This record gives sequence, structure tokens and C-alpha cells, in this order.
Amino acid sequence: MNAMTALNAYRQVGQQGVQEERLLVLGLDGILEYLRRARGAIQERALDRKAQAMGRAYQIVEHLLVALPDPASSESGELSQRLAGVYRYLLERMGQANIFDDTQALDDCAAVVTTLRDAWIEGLRRA
Repeated sequence: MNAMTALNAYRQVGQQGVQEERLLVLGLDGILEYLRRARGAIQERALDRKAQAMGRAYQIVEHLLVALPDPASSESGELSQRLAGVYRYLLERMGQANIFDDTQALDDCAAVVTTLRDAWIEGLRRA
């Protein structure tokens, strides 16, 4: 799936009445689930399941990255830049986990995603 297709899919869901913030939390939940599945597949040496789970986690992070507002034309430019850095870090670590069957890299990703998810949930509660 290319970046434009991902962005259009994200916008269509937003137009169907799902708040973007809630959609983001659902995406982060999805990443955590696929990381969990990938970890189990690595431990069981189930390469096909690992590849599928890693691919899905990777896709969600890519979707979140391309859906960020352009930092140059957005009021939240600094936040967009920081989130882009986090998403790129996740993509890099997930790639390492996939290539080297590195469960520590998956754990690192899960910790980052959990922190990000918890921050968004807290922000939604306060809104």
C-alpha cells in the first residue's frame, strides 16, 4: 500500500464519524497486539506468522506516519516532527526485530507504543 492510499483510508474512516484521536488509540492498540503476536511467533519459530504480524504492525505505523500533518503548514508542527521521529524509530526497530528475530527490539517498540498510547488516552480524558 502506498502512502497516498494509506492517507486516503485514514481520512475516510475519520469522515465516518470516528474521532481521529480515538482512531489513533485503536491504531496503537493494533500495533501492540501485532508486536505481541510477532514475539510469540519468534519464540515458536513460526516465520510465516512472524512475517504477517510484523507486516501488519509496520503498516499501521506507516499509516500513522503518513497521516501526520505537514510540520511546515500545521499549528502543531513541533508535535508532528516529534511523532514522525517516534514512528521512524519504531519502523527501524521493527525492521531489526524482523531481520534478526530480536525480541528485545519488539519489547523496546512495545514500551514506546504503550507510553504513547497512555499519553493519548490521558489527553482524551482531559479533553
